[in-house]
Amino acid sequence: MTALDAFPAIPPSAAPLLARAEGGNLFASRPWFDAFLAAGLPAGAAPLFLVLNGAHGPRALLPCQRLAHGDPSVSSLTSFYSCDFRPLIAPGDDAAFDLGQAVARHLSGEAVFGLDSLATDWPGLDPFLKGLSRPGRALLRYAHFGRWWEDVRGRGFDDYLAARDGALREVVRRKTARLERDGAVLSMIGAGSDAEVEAGIADYETVYAASWKEPEPFPDFQPTLMRRLADAGWLRLALLHLGGQPIAAQLWSLAGGTATVLKLAHDQRFDKQSPGTVLTAFAIRMLMNGEAIARLDFGRGDDPYKRAWATRRTPHIGIRSVSLARRPLTVVRHLLGTAVRGVRARERSG
Repeated sequence: MTALDAFPAIPPSAAPLLARAEGGNLFASRPWFDAFLAAGLPAGAAPLFLVLNGAHGPRALLPCQRLAHGDPSVSSLTSFYSCDFRPLIAPGDDAAFDLGQAVARHLSGEAVFGLDSLATDWPGLDPFLKGLSRPGRALLRYAHFGRWWEDVRGRGFDDYLAARDGALREVVRRKTARLERDGAVLSMIGAGSDAEVEAGIADYETVYAASWKEPEPFPDFQPTLMRRLADAGWLRLALLHLGGQPIAAQLWSLAGGTATVLKLAHDQRFDKQSPGTVLTAFAIRMLMNGEAIARLDFGRGDDPYKRAWATRRTPHIGIRSVSLARRPLTVVRHLLGTAVRGVRARERSG
């Protein structure tokens, strides 16, 4: 296994791994990692790319980061912005188990290392975790978040909306008509000119500052990501203007047939007009009727509103590999926490 400390250091022979990712998974693509490394790394963190080599070139790539503080000291190249994480594996190569073994050996000197945002429907998950298992270490697994999505292959927006709850349909109908009567303008920016993209970013930031949300801990990340998405042709930035001012904004990406909402906000002074619901319906209509998409993805987290727009949920997990000799209390705390959560779950269901 080769360890590299910079994205540009990845050998050209590994390019097919990234090219494959760019065809279908935003969170395993070069635009995503470019934005993350430019504006999403914690203070003092450094990238760490683990490459599994084979006789004919790299077989797999695991993007990680070495953290400056706390346990784990090495983690997946993820944050609370990440909706998915998985190794980049060469097409046709059943390398998940071998990669897990190689990673476990390479990081065996770490007291704790962790990976998160792992989708439970990834076919390579079980062999990868089996490969990570190593004598003298505990592999601790925990629930991380759910990801809500909808299969929309062969469907138009009208059919999709007709399958939603009647109360949601009525809100979309009434509030859209009201906003349009008031002169609201709905729009979506794709891979437009630099000036158009920058104007959209400015509108997004205006809305975010007027929303209920806390200030971003990485304030440059979303603008950087939007620029990278625009360069790749994947940006879909939905905006709602009223009286010439932006009052709602949603950052979507469209990669490999999957439309993913990455961030949304609205000016809370306009709550009664339901601008977020109206803009979501508009964005989905534009994506379904104007683009070739197979899947609507509502990103990480179990926010209640997502159940109104999607019916499927994929659990994502995290894992921590812990040295039994150096961090035994970490294992004890994890096991106790798991037991307590199990008891509480049974009490709620009973």
